[in-house]
Amino acid sequence: MKDNTKYVLACILMLLVAFVQCYKTVHDLHWASEPDFDRDIAYIHATLTGHYGQDPNMAGQYMWYNPIIFLTETVLVKFTGLPINVVVARAGAFLNLINPVIFFIILIKLFDYKVALAGLLAFVFVINGNLPCWGAATYSPWTVSDTAVQFLFYLCIFFCYKAFAEQKMGWFIALGAFIGLTFLGHSAPAIIIIMLVVIMQANKVFAALKEKQYSQIGTYFLQGAVTFIPFVICAFPFLYYVYGKYHLHFVNRVILQCAPGIFARKETLTLLKLNLTFSLIISIIGFVWFYLKFENKVMRKIIWNWLFITLVMYVYESAVPTADKMLHINLPDTIPAFHYFFYFKALQSIFFAFGFIYLFNKAINWLPGWSKKEFSPKAQTNLFVAAVLVYVLVYFPVYSNRWDFTDLRREAIDKGNEKDKIDVYNFIVNKLPADNVMLCPHGLSLFPVMPAAIKMVSIETYFSNPYVSYDQREDDRNKMLSYMKTTMPDTAKKLFGEYKVNDVLIPSDSVSYYSKAAFAKTNVIFKNDSFTILSFTEK
Repeated sequence: MKDNTKYVLACILMLLVAFVQCYKTVHDLHWASEPDFDRDIAYIHATLTGHYGQDPNMAGQYMWYNPIIFLTETVLVKFTGLPINVVVARAGAFLNLINPVIFFIILIKLFDYKVALAGLLAFVFVINGNLPCWGAATYSPWTVSDTAVQFLFYLCIFFCYKAFAEQKMGWFIALGAFIGLTFLGHSAPAIIIIMLVVIMQANKVFAALKEKQYSQIGTYFLQGAVTFIPFVICAFPFLYYVYGKYHLHFVNRVILQCAPGIFARKETLTLLKLNLTFSLIISIIGFVWFYLKFENKVMRKIIWNWLFITLVMYVYESAVPTADKMLHINLPDTIPAFHYFFYFKALQSIFFAFGFIYLFNKAINWLPGWSKKEFSPKAQTNLFVAAVLVYVLVYFPVYSNRWDFTDLRREAIDKGNEKDKIDVYNFIVNKLPADNVMLCPHGLSLFPVMPAAIKMVSIETYFSNPYVSYDQREDDRNKMLSYMKTTMPDTAKKLFGEYKVNDVLIPSDSVSYYSKAAFAKTNVIFKNDSFTILSFTEK
């Protein structure tokens, strides 16, 4: 450890720089901009009121989103006493520090300190470029699930290596347990690891069959069993609902084909341009070096399968919506494509590390009158650490203007200034029972209604329960709103009772248009300049 102290100190310095930047971004925020955070706030409300396992926004339905992040934030709310929205907006700068720390430690365990430090440089500062935090693995101040739980994926990679390298049952048990924990955090990394383990184990089975080592096949299946059982046990708090209640039967498939922002199909060229950077050149050099020089067979298999799975599945999942819309072919779906791209970028940080080390060694030999042989190990370490820190210093102006730190902060501030919507949120949370059903226009279902954890008829597509028909509920919502305006269609009258509508949220300047439901009484229970809430009671 004494010989590697400078690597550790450089790591701490880099993380301190990044933490200050992340802290500055969120330290004074009261709301986070993305709807993901509003969904988490709803789940936190439900958990705090003793309704863990329920869909907080849909009556009679169950939890459909992975629980680790909102459970962690629930604990923070109880511990700090801060409002839920404040914890969700600010906690990421602290919670997400675990990701680069684990990334650094795992690279030390799997490779060495040089690879770990150069990989950390790429992971924290370089590889992400100007992609959103949910689009590429990095340290971010936002507790989006992909970003917040990626450390579990890196731990799974470590346990995968130990299991396949040492062939001890204990490592397979640990691997299964951590895959289960990863599934509690996010489905994407769990799917990647499961596919990786299945491919590697299948290759071993086929090799045993080819070599007629039939006794080994039983051992391999036993390893699979001791991996699967702890996976099920650790994943049970979420698996119970999505498999036990919903049988993993997706009804709203559109949510699986979500391609937000820069990952929209029409933005493919822009996404490609954002990734054509100087760091990509270094990563390609590292990729070539790894292919030609890296000798650890187990680690090679893990890396190549990681690369293969993320690239192939990204391309496949990007093609699924096109096949559906243009060719009317319903291919099996897993998760949106950008989740696979996220972990491909994590692997790019590792290739960057190998490329950086290769170029550093070449640079020493290229310097006039200098030779790598003339440097003591201590001098080489000093120079390497200095090169990494200089890279951080030079690149920092670009890093500090990343989309995460500028646009998302500005959007969060703007959201915090939407006082009328926040008043609606506070009224719902403090004055209305959580099991009330609220009818509201499509544009208000995400904010302010969703984070208030009140039930709704329908929620925006990508935040609706994927195991329940979105189209049906959206159509019913529109019919009910239309009926309140025009008394048409007449079939909508019975829907109010079927959905047990208690409250209606509408724009204040449109109240007179929503008074045609003669079969019911509507009383104003909340009103500000922008919005009005009516209590709805059938006569």
